[in-house]
Amino acid sequence: MSRNVSTLATAFLVFAALGGAPATADTIASTDSYLPAVNITGATGRFRTDVWIFNPETSQDNVVDLYFTPAGVDGTNLDGIRITPPLAPRESVSLTDIVKNYFGKTETFGLLEIRATYPVMVTSNTYNVAGATPGTYGQYSPGQPYRNALGFDDSVYGDLYVTGLTNDPNLRTNAVVMNPSEVELRAGVQLVDAMGTIYGTRVLTVKPFSLTQLNDVFGSEFATFQPPAGGPYRLNMFVDLGNGAKILGYATVTDKRTGDPYLIPAQAMKP
Repeated sequence: MSRNVSTLATAFLVFAALGGAPATADTIASTDSYLPAVNITGATGRFRTDVWIFNPETSQDNVVDLYFTPAGVDGTNLDGIRITPPLAPRESVSLTDIVKNYFGKTETFGLLEIRATYPVMVTSNTYNVAGATPGTYGQYSPGQPYRNALGFDDSVYGDLYVTGLTNDPNLRTNAVVMNPSEVELRAGVQLVDAMGTIYGTRVLTVKPFSLTQLNDVFGSEFATFQPPAGGPYRLNMFVDLGNGAKILGYATVTDKRTGDPYLIPAQAMKP
């Protein structure tokens, strides 16, 4: 790896080589996790991201490094930051408005990567501070473990699925493809109706350790295919070129009347 906090490189490469063998139960605990992070004024409000990291180890201090890559930027050589001191056994840490307060950036969004010596649990809230009434309107997002990323596979096991989408003028749906790999990702995104009819396909190029967003899935990106109102719809996301790249993804759905968003992680069908 050529990113600049190097103490975890060996552990990360071993983890990747082993394919990120899953725990006996499904868990978000991981030594390498990805999630969206923002500090931006968007179409439906002003959004910030807070992050919480928990070290579930009972006896080990845990070195945790963070990287933030703005959308559309190659993150290979971007510097990371380290939580100091390391997280003590069973310790949690809160990182409020992480993009601004820890990476010094505003009016941007991108991919946050959390690397740790031992598995940590990462959760976040991306919230709107300018909704129709005072308060926050939040969107929970878990860290997505690297082991859940898919590579090129021309079968149903090579697709990530974002389900439960509705074509409703009161809702704005954005979809995001994340690239957790050190090579450029060429990805396909398909809009599919309840009966499996594909309404259209978009092909995206995503730089290493970055993300790309499809803005307003029904109102803009796939509008020319004229998907009928209602639903449910789903998005299929997949790697479109077998160059070693991997894919993660999600969609956010925001009620335009209130500015309240929610997040749907893309899920694989495991063999």
